Amino acid sequence: MFFTSSDILLLSRRIKKSPRTVDEELRGWNWNEPPIYSQHFSQTSVSELIYCSTLRNLYLRQKGYKIGEESSLIKKGRAIHDTYSTAINTIKRLLYSSPQIDGNKLKTLMTDEFYSFLKKYEDQADYVKTLWDYITNIYSAELDRVRSKFFNLTEDSLVSSVVPFCVEYPVDGSLVGLSSSLRIDAFVPFIPLIAEMKTGKYKYSHELQLAGYALAFESQYEIPIDFGYLCYVNVDDKEVKSNCKLIPISNSLRSEFLDKRDKALEIMDNVIDPGIANDCEKECPYYKVCHPS
Repeated sequence: MFFTSSDILLLSRRIKKSPRTVDEELRGWNWNEPPIYSQHFSQTSVSELIYCSTLRNLYLRQKGYKIGEESSLIKKGRAIHDTYSTAINTIKRLLYSSPQIDGNKLKTLMTDEFYSFLKKYEDQADYVKTLWDYITNIYSAELDRVRSKFFNLTEDSLVSSVVPFCVEYPVDGSLVGLSSSLRIDAFVPFIPLIAEMKTGKYKYSHELQLAGYALAFESQYEIPIDFGYLCYVNVDDKEVKSNCKLIPISNSLRSEFLDKRDKALEIMDNVIDPGIANDCEKECPYYKVCHPS
């Protein structure tokens, strides 16, 4: 998730040498034909499809049930996501506003910016600072590397060379039955590659999310997305641990996502209670609704 130009080059080479076997009918740009076409009225976000194996969260939302208090794990995940996107965007802003700075100056400015950002997460200061400093160190070093290699760069060329990807990339998924305001955690335009950052442990449903975002992206831009990048970033007060995997957005993954989308939209259209799941996790925002005792 902390992409540099060298990281992107390696990923690009891996992807070019990997087989691609996606049927045309399962590309998002065929949104007006089955199985991509959705005849349902409702739309859903991609994230809403991973909370519950029966998708009861969608029924409960339709019925107006209030979600419970966020668990500590969800709060930490939200803080890590916000720190990640804010730090990346702050680095870009500083480079645009002060294009002559070097790595040491960028570190100083990022430290100043951090204490303003910290007001949102004072109770989670240790690991928020650990991640902020980790990101700052990566791109301060990258800034110095780019400056040593290229001269007289424009502001835009400098920023795209130091931070060669976008965060919180907006995608309109309405053509494939999804929300019109989806946000992909990171997007690398040079490959192209979509990336999602998660905290905690691996879940297969996170791979399905990548398929959903790929279909939405293809429907909007008509550009093939054959791979996604799934990264688990876990932070304590001393260390950032990142474990990333390249995920093929295969026929089977696309079909499974579409089946889940259709089930979700049917629940929403007809306000159907699919029942309580057998594998409920306490981190689910509706856990106490389904398990009141």
